[in-house]
Amino acid sequence: MPRGEFSPQEVLTIAKEMEEEGLAFYKAVARHVDDPDAKALFLKLASDEVRHVRDIERLGGRAEEYFPSAQDSLVAQYVQGAVDTKVFPPLSKVPEIAASVRGVAKAIDFGLGSEKRSMDFYARAKSESRSVEAGEMFGRLYAEEEEHLRLLTALRRNYD
Repeated sequence: MPRGEFSPQEVLTIAKEMEEEGLAFYKAVARHVDDPDAKALFLKLASDEVRHVRDIERLGGRAEEYFPSAQDSLVAQYVQGAVDTKVFPPLSKVPEIAASVRGVAKAIDFGLGSEKRSMDFYARAKSESRSVEAGEMFGRLYAEEEEHLRLLTALRRNYD
């Protein structure tokens, strides 16, 4: 598919995949850390990602109501960038990457970068939403990703 040519349904599908990849990453990292505070935070983030997946699924087949066409959408262009760079690793690579992230600080740093990219995606999605329902959902997802960023930043200070 050419750059920036994602349909509204594909935007939601990729958003859902992004959250599923985050869920898998946080669960896998939690299995590899010994610090109880870090483990608890990673499990909390994983739990939040489950809720995000459900929120996105609720919009489901009505995506065309919520977003401009692929040709007019800045979100579609952003999604192409997300596909090119990935917010989280693909599901098939999560166990390998989580096991290779040595140390809690590196896992937190990876999570921080991913949360920032998620926030950017949701801010763009909210700005392009053509319905109150979708705009509110993307606003909630943005706020939750912002909270994840705050929690990870606070935990990261313990490892400086």
